[in-house]
Parts: sequence; C-alpha cells; structure tokens
Amino acid sequence: MLCFVRAGNRCSSSTRAYLLAVVAAFSLFLPGLASAQSDDLIDAIRELAKESFDPVKIGAGYAAIVDFAVSRDISSAYFYPDAGEGIVDPALKHFQFPFRFVFGDDESDPRPFLQGLVAHQTVESGFDYAPGEFVFSEWETWGLSVSGGYDIPLGEHLSFLPVLSVGYGSLENNTRYSGPLSEQILQPALSGLVFDWDTSAITYGASLGIDYRREFGGFDIEVLSSVSHHYIESINAPNEFVDFRSRVSAFDLAVNSIHPTPWKMFDNPLSIVGIFGNTRIFGPERDALGFDSFFELGAGIDLDVSARGWKLKSLRFGAKAIFGPDVDGWGLIIGYGL
Repeated sequence: MLCFVRAGNRCSSSTRAYLLAVVAAFSLFLPGLASAQSDDLIDAIRELAKESFDPVKIGAGYAAIVDFAVSRDISSAYFYPDAGEGIVDPALKHFQFPFRFVFGDDESDPRPFLQGLVAHQTVESGFDYAPGEFVFSEWETWGLSVSGGYDIPLGEHLSFLPVLSVGYGSLENNTRYSGPLSEQILQPALSGLVFDWDTSAITYGASLGIDYRREFGGFDIEVLSSVSHHYIESINAPNEFVDFRSRVSAFDLAVNSIHPTPWKMFDNPLSIVGIFGNTRIFGPERDALGFDSFFELGAGIDLDVSARGWKLKSLRFGAKAIFGPDVDGWGLIIGYGL
C-alpha cells in the first residue's frame, strides 16, 4: 500500500528531544562567544552532549527509525511531526517494496509462506537556533526483512498465521551546517557523536495472526489481525552513543468488506471494497516516533484476475484516510491477493 501521513500536534521522539536539548544548551553559550576560545567552547558543547545522553531513550528513537523502515506494513509514507519553536518540522519519507510467496495449492491443509520487503527511508530535520545559523540533518535507512510462517486452517473460514522474521537495516546520519558558528563550532563539536555517523542494526521477532473470511449479506468479509514483537539491536556501532538495543510490540487490524458488482474492468470482474484498519504500538517507549496508534478508513476496487491463469488472483486499488490522537493523513492502496 502507498501512504502519505502527517503527524499532529505532538511529537515526543526521544532522539529529537536529545538533539533539541543539545542545540538549546548551545544557545546558552552564545553571549560568551566573543571572549571564549573556540577549542574550549567545542569541548564544552561536546561534554554537554555526552552528559545529556540517555542510552535507553535515545536508543529507542534510533531503533524505532530502523523498525519502522523494515517492519511496518506501509509501503510509502510521509510523516511531518510538530517539533516546536526553533526546529524545522521533521519529515519522514518511507518506501517499501513487499513480496510474498505461498507454497501449496490445497487451502484445507497448512501451507508455508515466505514474505519480505526491501525498504528505504529518510528522516530529515533542521535546527534554526540563531540568525544566519542553520543545521540540517538527515537519517537515512536502507533495509531488508524476510519472514516465514504457516497458513494453518482452523475451520472453513478461519486461519492461524504464526510467523518468524529477521531483518537488517543500515542507518546513516549526514548533516549540513550553515553559518560561521555552525561550521566552526557545532560541526567539530557534534560530528561523530550526535551527527555524521553510520551504523547497522538487526531486527528479529515473531507475530501471531488470524485470517477470517466469509460471505455475509452479499459481502465478502476479510478480517486480518496480528500481534507482533520485534527486537532491534545495533551492530558495528562507531561509539556508545549510537549503540542501541530496544524492542517494539504492535497490534494490527484490517477489516475489508468486498461487494461484487455486475461491472468489469479490462474484462476482469470488479468489486467495491470498504477498508478499516487500526494499528497500536506498545512498550515503554511506544511513542518514540511521536505517536502510538492510528486508524485507517477508505474505499477501493478489487479486480478478479484468476481467469487469466496468473499466480495472482486479484488486484486491489484504493484510497484511505489515516487519523488518530496524534496522526492524520491519507494513503493510496496498491495490493494483490494470491
């Protein structure tokens, strides 16, 4: 699916709060710049950044960035959290290419499946802390996730889906500095510590899901639900400030109502689809990205292509609204059924 999402009035990302604290504290040194030695000021700011460091909260922010890239079921997204005065609103740009293979033809027997995705994601933010001074930072993630499980029938309409997953993500920060203070003071003070570093992370976990499908009152109802738990751990970290370990748990629900019509598109039977979804994230740092739940509501069309002899049975296109206590947005839905 293809989504564009905008966050609302609150964004409590631990990583962003850390960066805000460092930049805000730097502004306290501005009145003394005329008499201070550059080396002393650089050392003072670097020590301040280290003293402000909370490995649990900062690590949760970095882990949330990687996990969102390789685990969440959103193929392309834009998030714009509200960061507050002096900070340019961050932008999260996310893209996934998913794939899925199901082995076996008898739907009455357990069938193994393999699924995964390739992901690219950037998180951008700017710090406008003084006239003529600006810092623009980007965290870029490339990732890959692979999952394997079984589709186990529990009756005519219900299936149970246990899944194990493993993933990898590279996380790199690149920062541009504009203005004499930023270039001469902040860049040497914060490079390699807060900004301008790269690391990698592995993710692994499991999920338990259900797939319920039946006809009711002229509608084909699909209910897809899962509970997942992932661990995220950095590897090859350049220093302790980007060495993180965290976990993310989530509940996902999707309810699709499909109503066949007498119409055809390109000689394929066409159905109207109603879409409802809900995602909730759990854990002590569940709002590390600025929100911990959102709803989805939309509509689309479903094309039955099973008569063409393809591996695919259906193609789905649509649009939806995304909303919640701290998130609003919209999305385009592009999917397929096997």
